[in-house]
Amino acid sequence: MFFLILMWGGADRRYAAMKFFIYTFTASVVMLIGILVMYFNTGTTVSERSFDLEVILASGSLMSEGLRHIVWLLLLIGFATKMPSVPVHTWLPDAHVQAPTAGSMILAGVMLKMGAYGFLRVAVTAFPGSTVVFTPLLVALGMASLVYGAWVCMGQTNLKRMVAYSSVSHMGLIFLGIATMQPLGIAGALFMMFAHGIISPLLFAVAGAFKHHYHTLEIGSMRGIAHHSPWLSGHMMLGWMASLGLPMMAGFVAEVAVLIAFWMTFGWLVILPALTLIITAVYYLTSMQRTIFESNDPHNGILPDTLHGEPRDITWHENAGMTVLGALTILFGILPFFFWDMMSFWSSELIETTLAVAMESEGAKP
Repeated sequence: MFFLILMWGGADRRYAAMKFFIYTFTASVVMLIGILVMYFNTGTTVSERSFDLEVILASGSLMSEGLRHIVWLLLLIGFATKMPSVPVHTWLPDAHVQAPTAGSMILAGVMLKMGAYGFLRVAVTAFPGSTVVFTPLLVALGMASLVYGAWVCMGQTNLKRMVAYSSVSHMGLIFLGIATMQPLGIAGALFMMFAHGIISPLLFAVAGAFKHHYHTLEIGSMRGIAHHSPWLSGHMMLGWMASLGLPMMAGFVAEVAVLIAFWMTFGWLVILPALTLIITAVYYLTSMQRTIFESNDPHNGILPDTLHGEPRDITWHENAGMTVLGALTILFGILPFFFWDMMSFWSSELIETTLAVAMESEGAKP
């Protein structure tokens, strides 16, 4: 990703690439310290120590309670930066805006999920007691990311930057799902990772096509594009509707699961994330109105060079890629059980282990 941004990025690609490098690699060093502590607790001699995943995940039971909490926090810093979560999120908007379209799709669809996956697979699995103890911290980070990301989106005029901040907001929902420490919440967080991995690349593909055909990413500079780019407008609308949580789309399934689990755990505190999802609808619908539907003049807002030989709508191969992503979004919104059953089974096992360990730990109240 560093080289994709540095070599094929936008005008400020050097700044964005270095910021991406500094943030993520600094977080990796912090995370590596935690992993090394786990390694040195897998055995008393060099021959007994191992980086084998099953062995290193079991090392948590051999540490003191204080050390477990420290290592959990080190892992949290590393994985939260890679998600990213507030307050270590500022590298993401710059990286997305400057990255080429393919780089943004890979970054949003794959790399951001590695942070959430690693946190669940390593930190929560190895230190379930610490996860229970630090549940208020997860709630605070999740709420901050969700609310801050949504509010910042309200003021964005750059299409890519708006989608980037919406990703920060959705990563907050993943933290809230994990914080519930319920099978439904964990499964909802997992499904959010999967749904966002489809929807976000679709949004960045739309942004890339918008940039390619109309040479701008400013939302207010192009109005009424439905008149001359019906396919691009359709994919843009589908992506935005899926991201704001429209029923019968993959994002809706994940959001409802997380909110129900959050209600069961934290009661009326669920009002804040629920209201934030309304804000998400506001900035997406406002952008849709300004970009797709606002003008009745088919030539209003079109840059001069798009009127002379420049294709107004997306090409067939762009259309094919977006159609596949859009179809998957609808498919898993209508038939989520293809993956939901597997996610529910894993999350149930994880919670059973977490509660058993937490009840054995002093002062931990599952």
